[in-house]
Amino acid sequence: MRVLSVVSLFTLLSGPVVAAPVVFDFANLKYSGGINTGFLPTDGISCSGGDLCSSNIASSLSGDLSFTNGGLTVHAQGSYKGGDFGSKAAVVQDHENGYNGKLSGKDAIGAGLGVYHKKDDTSDDNITEKEAIWLHFDQNVSLSSVGFRAEGHNTTGWDRDATFQYSFDNLTWTSGLLPRNVGQFALSHTGHDFYFRFGGAHADQFYISSMTVSAVPEPETYAMLLIGLGLVGFSLRNKKG
Repeated sequence: MRVLSVVSLFTLLSGPVVAAPVVFDFANLKYSGGINTGFLPTDGISCSGGDLCSSNIASSLSGDLSFTNGGLTVHAQGSYKGGDFGSKAAVVQDHENGYNGKLSGKDAIGAGLGVYHKKDDTSDDNITEKEAIWLHFDQNVSLSSVGFRAEGHNTTGWDRDATFQYSFDNLTWTSGLLPRNVGQFALSHTGHDFYFRFGGAHADQFYISSMTVSAVPEPETYAMLLIGLGLVGFSLRNKKG
C-alpha cells in the first residue's frame, strides 16, 4: 500500500492530469419551422432569421453566449475596435441548414460563432475588420484545436495565405494561417481564456466553428488529492500500531 501511495504521488506531481477531449461544435446549428436544433447555447436570443445572439441586436449589442458540454462551460463575448468584451458588440451563432457534421475537410459545411457591431444590421455576421471574440472557460482546459469556417460556411473560401490572430491574454497576439481546405487549426495551450480576431498580414473574415478541449484539474484539486493520500497513509500507520 505504501508503494501505491508513492506511485500515485509521483503521477500527480509529474504533470497535469488531462481528461478525454470534448468538442464544442458551434457550427452545429440548424433552423426549421421556427425551431433551432443542434449544439445550442444555454442563453441564446433568437435573431436574424434562425441565428442565436447574445443580446437583442435591434436594441443592444452586449452579453455572452454560453455553451456546456462534457461538464465544461464556455462563455463567448465579442469586441469591436479593441473595446471591452461584451459591450458594444454581440456574439452570434450563425445557423447553417446544410451542416453535415464534419469538423474538417474540403467538404465540411457549417458556420459557427461571429460578431455583430452594428445594431439591427445582420449583413456581416462573422468575425471581420476590427472585431474579436473571447472564449472563457469556467475551469482550466487544454486546447488542442480550433475550427474555422469561411464566409461561405465552408473551408475553401479563403485565399491560400489568409490570416487571423490569436492570443491567450488579450495583450500578445500571434498570427496564424486560416486552414484553407482543412478547417481545423492545431493550437496547444492550457488555460481559461482564448482570444481570436481579424488580423495578420493577409487578414480575412472567419467564423469559430469548433474548439476541442480537455479538462485539467485546478491546483486546489491536486491539493485535495494529496491531502487524501496523506490521510490514507496516516490511517494505515494507525492500523499497524
